[in-house]
Amino acid sequence: MELGCNDFEPWVFSDGSMDATVSHPGLVEGGVEARAYQLEAVDACLGASTLLVLPTALGKTPIEWMVIAERLRQHGGRALMIAPTNALLNQHLENLREVLVLDDGPESVVALNGSIDWKRRQKLWDAATVIVATPQVIRNDVQRGSIDLTDVCLLVADEAHHAIGKDAAGEVGELYRQQAANALVLGATASPGSTDEQVTEVCQRLGLSRIHVRRAEDALLEPYAAGLRVQDVPVEVPEELRLLAAPLQRWLDTLVDQLRRLGYYVHSGRVTMGALADARGRIQVAINRREGLAYNAARQNATAQRLLNLIGYLLCQGVAASRESLQRMEHATGAEQKSAAAFLGDARIRDLRQTLAETPELHRKVDYTQELVLEQLRQDPDSRVIVFAHFRDTVNEIVSRLNRCEGVIAERFVGQTSRAGSRGMTQRKQIEGLHRFRDGECNVLVATSVGEEGLDVPRADRVIFYEPVGSEIRTIQRRGRTGRHRSGQVFVLIATGTRDEGARASALARERRMHEVLDRVRRSRGSPTGKQDGELLQAFTIKSDDGEQAPWEFVEAERERLAPELGTQRERIERIVGKPDEEEDELEDPAQDEVDPQRLRPRGQRGLDFYPSDAASERMLGGGEEADAEPIPVNLEGLALRAAEDIVQALTTDAVDPLEHATDIPCRIVVDHRELNTTIAASLRLQGIDVDVQTLAVGDFQIGDRVLIERKRVRDFVDSLLDGRLLEQAHRLVAAAPRPLLLIEGGDLFMQRAVHMNALMGALATLTVDLGLPVVTTADGEETARFLAIAARREQALLGALTKAARQRLGAAEGGDESLGRFVERQQPGEPGAEVAREERAGAAAQTVISVEASEVSDAGWEGQKVILDASGAEGALATRERKELRFDRLAMLQSVPGVGPATADRLLARFESVAGVAAATVEELATVSGIGAAKAARILEVLNN
Repeated sequence: MELGCNDFEPWVFSDGSMDATVSHPGLVEGGVEARAYQLEAVDACLGASTLLVLPTALGKTPIEWMVIAERLRQHGGRALMIAPTNALLNQHLENLREVLVLDDGPESVVALNGSIDWKRRQKLWDAATVIVATPQVIRNDVQRGSIDLTDVCLLVADEAHHAIGKDAAGEVGELYRQQAANALVLGATASPGSTDEQVTEVCQRLGLSRIHVRRAEDALLEPYAAGLRVQDVPVEVPEELRLLAAPLQRWLDTLVDQLRRLGYYVHSGRVTMGALADARGRIQVAINRREGLAYNAARQNATAQRLLNLIGYLLCQGVAASRESLQRMEHATGAEQKSAAAFLGDARIRDLRQTLAETPELHRKVDYTQELVLEQLRQDPDSRVIVFAHFRDTVNEIVSRLNRCEGVIAERFVGQTSRAGSRGMTQRKQIEGLHRFRDGECNVLVATSVGEEGLDVPRADRVIFYEPVGSEIRTIQRRGRTGRHRSGQVFVLIATGTRDEGARASALARERRMHEVLDRVRRSRGSPTGKQDGELLQAFTIKSDDGEQAPWEFVEAERERLAPELGTQRERIERIVGKPDEEEDELEDPAQDEVDPQRLRPRGQRGLDFYPSDAASERMLGGGEEADAEPIPVNLEGLALRAAEDIVQALTTDAVDPLEHATDIPCRIVVDHRELNTTIAASLRLQGIDVDVQTLAVGDFQIGDRVLIERKRVRDFVDSLLDGRLLEQAHRLVAAAPRPLLLIEGGDLFMQRAVHMNALMGALATLTVDLGLPVVTTADGEETARFLAIAARREQALLGALTKAARQRLGAAEGGDESLGRFVERQQPGEPGAEVAREERAGAAAQTVISVEASEVSDAGWEGQKVILDASGAEGALATRERKELRFDRLAMLQSVPGVGPATADRLLARFESVAGVAAATVEELATVSGIGAAKAARILEVLNN
């Protein structure tokens, strides 16, 4: 029998013969290799509707064949298989026609897709025994009434993870269970999702009562799992692209700052799409309340989202992808059309589009892709390479670049939809392209997401991700296009310092969670009862050179043959970070005689060895001798981290508490002058705290340089919530110190009649969850004073403990170096009033550090560390932030003047540099600023000076 271009090749050994094969009345003799784990899965799937989860390339398709053959033998009727793409549909059609033995011949296996008229589909359905179709076609035809699912004995949902939300696969599952007289569903996927909700929804929509999971590392699968090497390749972003993105970044920062001042954008740190989506929700609530400012804020938020995407395309994808994203905006429809047109009409975007139209591809990812392809083809000219990219313009650029290289024949593989400037591929062209790739007529396939799922390419030896994807499902599917029949390689190109890094980390974290989620959901759904293992496999026979054998006898024999030796389990996927040409460090093989205790227990069960001991026993270490001593770090950052770890360990175990002698530690708290009319300052003095009365711009109490506390009585908290001051004050507090804290004094917070309890709960949730502002409650002023005293002593003690630990480790590392010793001594907390000589000590410490870095540190092994104090004049991150915040405050002050809006305030500040400069100007000088006449200038000066 001619196997052709289908899934048979994985089941044939390298010498062209099969060791053992599955025999069944509904299967071609010798067509399916016997594998124990597949027979296990068939037995499980025939017993109940099952979600089958197997790694890519380990044979979900043969399991589907065997289940189809047995269900048709037992119950007759029809079998229906749904698949998400036409290319995958055609692959299943060819395979089923080759492997199934049907009364009406191979022609009774048909494929239905949207390109076939529904009336013709109805005729094909009536004459067919096995139907392969897209879920949209089945859903539409069932709802139309042209087909009926009553006699369908089996529904196979390939790539079952699609059956969530509004996807048609989930709707087909629901329609099938409603109509079928004898329903059984088999859902198959390699990546069901990383959350309980995703996996549960797939099971509910398809009506799956069981989950059957096997991993590549399982003993029965390991002989068939080809090795897979995944390498993350960092790619530096060209400076030209960063310059193109810089004006967009400034524009984005301005918009986000405006949204933050209005209270809609409440997140700190880097601007993310999730934070902007959260802001959009807040804006929508404000629009529902008919707040006037919310409508303009909605436009600003939409513009910010577009800018964030465009910046990501420039830095992560390159010129071609950015050009395509802007072209797509031209064809926006519906509610997006007007805002997209306004965005494209901005002068900055027009200039960018003109620049992109005249600029060749600058991103180095294209060069790396070309190098990786050529490297593989030089090693093996007969090998195949698949490149995945998100944008069609990027696909076209890569294909064009590769086809200029000798020995490379590259083809694009994209979806059927044609867009402006981008021609799609018909189903026929997709199939023809896959055949050319399999047959070697082309050796590089450059594909969009349409090529991610299910396609079996017998010799895809290398897969290249042009960009990482944040979805664990898409990552697994892309990666699964290689390592299917022999060891494969995957290279993930990651633009450094961009959202590529976050997407890659997200995908890896979700993939790690996936199997934990599967185990939880599987246990919650129970296990089959009342059935013996292998009971449903009686129609199957295993044939080999040694004769015939019952299926479950074969499974038991394989379990015994492949039972792993303890400690020998290996990981199928090897992960590497670095560029391809970097030399790899040789890793020593782990000792084979050491056994991981966890392998002696069922999965999910933990023993005492899982939990670390708080302190090592001298008896266990062998009479107090040091064993495997931890290396002492030799840089200040390492010392600080080690000291901090010691403090945390001390605070969470029975070790000596750093605050044991806290009352002996001299402490100082800065108290705002407005708090002198309370008893708190007096109570602090009675507890031995040095109270320094000052005027604080923000907050009521300051502890050291990090902790800033705002105290509100319950009545004040409620009033500030009602008049809208609370959120603004909280923002100022968060921006003013690294460790802000809100203290609410009084025990009757939820007994206030002026505001509902839910409103108070919402306010507290906003402060703690959204802004990350800790909230502490105290009963009265005496309790507040006690809390402040303890917090001050803890802050001082922690700083002292950190300095002590750093000093001890530094002394051990440097052998008593005097200059370093003097440096760490200066870090100890000083006595009350010692701030008089603060500047002198700071200068001396700085000089010491500089001299250490220049002369003495190299002898101690500190080469390569960054200079602690940089006199180059470059502005640091904190200074930049302080300068920006100062400018925002000045703009806000000017905007509070009647008749001065944001644009006018910006022009005034650009002209006079400060509010004081504006106040000192004359009417004539102010009138020179655009938008300000003599009358408005006089009014501004009157407000500022009087």
